[in-house]
Amino acid sequence: MDERLAAVEKKLNVQFSRVRVFAGSKVRHTSKKNKASWRKNVDISDVEGFLEEQREHERIAGNVADRSDAELFVEEKKPQKGGQRSRRELRKQQFEGKPKFCAALENTSKVADPVLKRNVITNKEKLLAIGKRKSKAEAVSVGVRKKKVVKDKVVTKDLWADEDSGKKPIRARPNAVSNVELPPAGASYNPSIDDYNELKQAVVESEKKHIKRAQHLDRVVTAKFGKKLTPEQREKQLFEEMSEGLFEKPSKKSSSKKEAEEDTEDYKAINAPVQNKKKTRAQQNKKFREVAKRNAAVALKEELKKLADINRLPEMNSKLAKTEKNIEVKRGRRAVRDEEKKQLPGRVAYMQYEAPEPDFVEPTQLTDKLRTVAPNKSLVVDRFKSLQKRGLIAPKKHRDGILRTNRSTLKKWKRYTLNSHKEEGVSA
Repeated sequence: MDERLAAVEKKLNVQFSRVRVFAGSKVRHTSKKNKASWRKNVDISDVEGFLEEQREHERIAGNVADRSDAELFVEEKKPQKGGQRSRRELRKQQFEGKPKFCAALENTSKVADPVLKRNVITNKEKLLAIGKRKSKAEAVSVGVRKKKVVKDKVVTKDLWADEDSGKKPIRARPNAVSNVELPPAGASYNPSIDDYNELKQAVVESEKKHIKRAQHLDRVVTAKFGKKLTPEQREKQLFEEMSEGLFEKPSKKSSSKKEAEEDTEDYKAINAPVQNKKKTRAQQNKKFREVAKRNAAVALKEELKKLADINRLPEMNSKLAKTEKNIEVKRGRRAVRDEEKKQLPGRVAYMQYEAPEPDFVEPTQLTDKLRTVAPNKSLVVDRFKSLQKRGLIAPKKHRDGILRTNRSTLKKWKRYTLNSHKEEGVSA
């Protein structure tokens, strides 16, 4: 590189000392009197080409003299087995790379900025503000780094240990109904007499509740709205209901006559006209004394109440202790109710869950052998009810004898034969 530059400089010196312009076979001397004629008549195209080539090389690869061998040369390695990448990896590489529309904005020149210190700030106030911002950003970055270090630490604490944190535990499921519930002991094929009697008493109580509910509905619904009326009674009742308020009763007529008579009389004001009568000095002083006396009585009453409350401290302490005891009892009952609610089915659809009848075998059907035991219910029905109780499916109630489609608007259509569509062979 140095030898080439020396040769160029030597050539330039020769050209600058003796410049000749050839026009055909004649030689013409040019003037080199001033700088403008010197620039005009000296041919430096080869120097400009060399410098342009050097600048282009610097823009593409940078200054080669300042770069190390590791940056200029790359050691070739043999390709590993399976070096061919899949389409998925190629697409991933395309997404990770820079988009093509940003290529025009990217600076491809490798030439360093000749101005090392650009836009130097000399104002002391701005420098102090910049220093504060940098220190704050460094503090934030250190805090984030500390948090990351804490997250990366190995957790040695037992996460499953029982601890009383004081917070209410989060309920993960709507209810705590088990997948398979054990039947009562009295439902066994050969139960003990005590378990059997206990189951029988529970069945009797549930049947009493059903009977009581049916009697209540008969009393409040059937007995009141289920009476049969004759056509005359029904017409009379309809007439009275539809004509309610159209005709005035005799009692109302008499009252309306009195009101009309009162309207004919002269107008009388209900309240007397107000007169602005100012109080005298003596009346104002009397009022002030009454207000002061009343305020003093209120203050005396408050002081007496304070003294009475001080004397009632033992009674108030016992009352507070009793209240706290009642609160603890209520808290325990609430905890029991919450546990019981976990065993209840949740509301999933418009229809509520209906518990199946308990499995009860009459005394005459009890057997002492497994061969003679008859199943009381289907296993499919039992699983279906279990899914409803756990809230996994919505309860449904199928009506017998009615199609599943369009049950709500199902009607019994009556068919007619039109006169225009008579069967052939039938005379009119």
